[in-house]
Amino acid sequence: MLVHLSVHNYAIVEHLDLELDRGMSVITGETGAGKSIMLDALGLTLGDRADSGVVRPGADKADILATFDLGDIPEAQTWLKERDLDNDGPCILRRVITAEGRSRSYINGSPCPQGDLKALGELLIDIHSQHEHQSLLKTDTHRRLLDEYAGATDLARQVHLAAQRWRQTRQELERLSNSGDEQRARHQLLSYQLEELESLSLGENELEQLEQEHKDLTNAESLLSICRQVVEQCSESDSGNVLNALTASLHRLGSVDHSPSALSEATGLLSSAQIQVEEAVGELNRFLDHFDADPARLQQLEERLDAIYTLARKHRIQPGEVATLQQKLLDEIETLNANDESIERLEHEVQAFARHYQEKARELS
Repeated sequence: MLVHLSVHNYAIVEHLDLELDRGMSVITGETGAGKSIMLDALGLTLGDRADSGVVRPGADKADILATFDLGDIPEAQTWLKERDLDNDGPCILRRVITAEGRSRSYINGSPCPQGDLKALGELLIDIHSQHEHQSLLKTDTHRRLLDEYAGATDLARQVHLAAQRWRQTRQELERLSNSGDEQRARHQLLSYQLEELESLSLGENELEQLEQEHKDLTNAESLLSICRQVVEQCSESDSGNVLNALTASLHRLGSVDHSPSALSEATGLLSSAQIQVEEAVGELNRFLDHFDADPARLQQLEERLDAIYTLARKHRIQPGEVATLQQKLLDEIETLNANDESIERLEHEVQAFARHYQEKARELS
């Protein structure tokens, strides 16, 4: 029942607070006293349309608030719970209309569409007049009154919940079933792509190794020439090389009698440099001995890399991501397989919920 109505800056009303008790309340007054204005304001909290003309001249907005006790209206309580709008106290509907014509609606302090106010309002109150809705004309009201008269309100609620569960499950089944052709086509494509990846059989870190080897073979002649030049400059040149220069320098320093400690340190550094140069020359010679500038191997590398790069372009990914693509495809295929299992499960649930609804409906009728 309506227990409180608060109206601010609506039409000619600057401020109105109306408290109502249980039982019949009569509001009387001469024509133009504001009775219709009060009902119109109440209608706004129930979802009626409004424009900027309802705002009191000089005010920036009209603010109307209606408070209802839902103790005897279980349908409204259920409606609020289904939308997470219920609270422990009374139900408060609020409507704010600005002077620019914008409108905001609230249910228990939460913003909501105007349509929600209208839907809830039809459960809360009847405004009987030439221009307002009357719930007695609605088939839902006929059904509710019949259920109340038969003492079957609780059973009717069970039928409603059973029908709702059946309908929601059937809709979910239809959604998955309607996408079945698309999912089957997607599954077929993913399976083909997965076969391509399995045929490629790309190993871990293989791409990096292939690219490095290809780079080495591509620059083979230049690389070999540079290495030979360095070996010659360090140890083989007859006109003078690094090792000969270091050996001669060490010999000269070693011929000094009673050399100061500073020269001893320099001699040690030169001796260390000689050893390091000899080791570097050894490494370069081993590289030259084992380096294989095989044109056939270069062609193999290019064919393998081309297969990897082509597959990456096909999937619009970087070549380095090809190795992880296989797991992504497997995950998506598993999801599609799970959808097939969901369809089978939902088919059984729809049948079970249909039987449950029919049993409850027969019991109610």
